[in-house]
Amino acid sequence: MLIIIAVSIILLLPILSYLLNPLSKQKSLIFLFTFLFFGSFLVNFVSNNSLLGSWVDANQSDSILHAISSDEEFNDDLIKNFFANESSAEKSFLLGADIFYKSLELKSFNSAESILKKLNTQFSSENFQVPIFNLLADLRDSKYPDLANSKVLLSIENPPNCNLQSLQFFVSILGGPEINIAAREIISPNIDELISLDKSNSLVRGFDITSAFLQQETIKVEAQAKCDNGLFQSFKSIDLRYSKDNNEKLFFYTNEWLKKQQ
Repeated sequence: MLIIIAVSIILLLPILSYLLNPLSKQKSLIFLFTFLFFGSFLVNFVSNNSLLGSWVDANQSDSILHAISSDEEFNDDLIKNFFANESSAEKSFLLGADIFYKSLELKSFNSAESILKKLNTQFSSENFQVPIFNLLADLRDSKYPDLANSKVLLSIENPPNCNLQSLQFFVSILGGPEINIAAREIISPNIDELISLDKSNSLVRGFDITSAFLQQETIKVEAQAKCDNGLFQSFKSIDLRYSKDNNEKLFFYTNEWLKKQQ
């Protein structure tokens, strides 16, 4: 918007100089042409259906960019009005996502958190929950890069008298939603090597092991072993408040496996 004003002033200077010159001819014609040209330009710019964009939109964009560059929270009315310019909820959400990623690009985390809260409040239907979890994961990974590689390592011993065929693992938050934050199945596993569970094993990005480390949750790990003589299971829990270096190690010993009833 400021650029447009500056260019307009520069364009007007020679015209004003011509009109103020006492020797100039056809001043009325020049004045009429200038009035019609800049009048049309102004009407176009402030119109909601303009070709070059509206003055209001430009002013809102400037306010949003200023908030991002200053790492400030966004004004509620400003964001609501900005979203209202779009014709659908999906387009408004994408507009908010653009603001979010611009904030991340400039490492303006207060601004990113602010727009994310507004998106979460304004777009509460199930259609937007997965995209919001994705935004949350991107914010977390940008703000806390040391957490990006957090994981739980598992050391496994065979169940008794077991010819191991496969292993399955399910991780959930103790006392939390009945949704696994990680799940993994390994066919013909090599138990001589540590097994890793991390954010790549999540069912919903953003609701994962990394988030559990960030929130210092207590997690439960269920292990299931399929053997030629049946199905075995074992459970472990760990409090991530005492985690070091965002990595934890759990051991499943032979005498801890219980045969699962079919």
